[in-house]
Amino acid sequence: MQIRLITTLVVCTISLGSFAAQSLSQTMPKGAIGYVEFNGLGNKLFQLRDSDSLKTFLTTPQYKQLVTNPEFNKVLAGKAMVEGVLGMDLWTAADKLLNEATLGVYPDNGGELKPLLMFRMHGEEALTKVVNMVNALITLADNENVKRQKKGELQIISLDESVFLAFQKDWVVVAASRDLLDQAIAGLSGRGAKSMAEDLVYKKVKNKMPGKHLARGFFNLPAYAKLYNQPIESPGKMSDGGASFFFHGIIELAAGSPYLGLTLDTNKSGFSLVGAIEGDVNAARKKYGWFLSDPTIPGTRDIPQVPGLMGGITLHRNIGDWYKNREDILEEHLMAGFDQFESEIGNLFPNQDVGEDIMPAIGSTITLMAAKQTFEHFDGEPGIKLPGFALIFDLDKPENGGLFQLVFQTVVTILNITAAEQGLNRIPSVMTAVVHKGIPINTVQFLKKPKDKRLDISYNFMPCATTVNGRFVFCTSLNLCKALVEELAKPQDKTRVNRNFNFELFPSALSDLVKVNRSTLVAQRIQEGKTIEQARGEIDLMDRLLQYMKLFRLSTSVKKDGFQLQFSGQWK
Repeated sequence: MQIRLITTLVVCTISLGSFAAQSLSQTMPKGAIGYVEFNGLGNKLFQLRDSDSLKTFLTTPQYKQLVTNPEFNKVLAGKAMVEGVLGMDLWTAADKLLNEATLGVYPDNGGELKPLLMFRMHGEEALTKVVNMVNALITLADNENVKRQKKGELQIISLDESVFLAFQKDWVVVAASRDLLDQAIAGLSGRGAKSMAEDLVYKKVKNKMPGKHLARGFFNLPAYAKLYNQPIESPGKMSDGGASFFFHGIIELAAGSPYLGLTLDTNKSGFSLVGAIEGDVNAARKKYGWFLSDPTIPGTRDIPQVPGLMGGITLHRNIGDWYKNREDILEEHLMAGFDQFESEIGNLFPNQDVGEDIMPAIGSTITLMAAKQTFEHFDGEPGIKLPGFALIFDLDKPENGGLFQLVFQTVVTILNITAAEQGLNRIPSVMTAVVHKGIPINTVQFLKKPKDKRLDISYNFMPCATTVNGRFVFCTSLNLCKALVEELAKPQDKTRVNRNFNFELFPSALSDLVKVNRSTLVAQRIQEGKTIEQARGEIDLMDRLLQYMKLFRLSTSVKKDGFQLQFSGQWK
């Protein structure tokens, strides 16, 4: 138990700065299956220390409650001990110790993966402090299976012949095998064999994702597959229709990619994590053109920027082509489900063939979004207030809008009948039409305005539909539909970034939803056994966090020679 403890403490302490810049790539051994290098991590941790978000969290009731937890106090005690040995707080230690670092994962002769960590610090004084801290932890753990070597300035410590540490001048190496440690020491002294800087995959990733980054790394996909005798193959026919619809093209490219490359960047206003694979996009598009947009054009449309936008998803998928090719890309046992689907949906499209008429009528962009809605059209309001939702898709031909308007009317009629049968006590409504900016909108109108202060949740949904600028729009809010009529009439930015998929979330807009439903959210937490102070504190913290964040975005892009995924965030 003591051996495991000391091993964990030492590795965790050293790996506070685990990841590095380009210069150490010339000392790390070639052949890593996984590799990452960081640059300037200490400065970023200082930014976190001084951030308003951390200062705000430290004043919350949740943090004050956390510091009364015995387990958390043990963590604080360990932190104080480490700071005492180092003679500085951990934030300062991070700034002084974390100049540059790298982490590589290598296969040994038995096929087991072994990590190798290397980092360079600011001066020999910092190194002395780290060595003193490691020795103090070893003494505290009273580990008898410790071996030490010293050759001039080089110090080597072996823990249970499973963790090896080396110190010299301004660098530290931590390895899970003696062979890796010796290779790293040789590289640092200029006597090493080929380094990661000469590794073909490393060069590819560096060329693909150039520039200076807080972190850059890769995962060698073919090497991993070969090591475990699990070749990465083209997906062919898939056994899951949903997986095919959302991931088929990505899997096709990944099967032939030599790597998965990654970069991480941060600044005072946000972060960006980018992943990339390499492949023959033209060949992939011949097989999966319904999935992969043309890399020379913008791809899927932008999410309409309507007032009160909370979030949305938009993606490039040609449903008609996917559906037409289903027998070639999906396993045979799934076909029965499609037959049942055609039978059921045929009731909504009389005299129309699903595969030949309905699916091809839908264009290549589909959007689902949510935005704030108001209830001034009522004399009351729902007890639980939801955003308005919209489903938008391109039409293969503008005249196909009439087909989906017919479906809309049928669905609304069915919903009215269902609501009456279930006794929802919803005021009867009739189909009607309004005109906004010259565009007709089919919607419903209640025979009289709802008046209760806490109406049923179903009153959040006031279905409406329209066709505007070659796109069909289905909404649960008339105000949102009107806003979309105005937004979709605007021309698209033809120079916008190519995106095959785009998800955007605006947390600060979600805070409005928390505010209008505050009493309900507090009541739910009280029912769960929390005190009213705890319930209010949780909602206040949720509201603060939402207001602090401006945007989260997850998107993918088709490049001429590969595929890229980006996850980014912006804060105030």
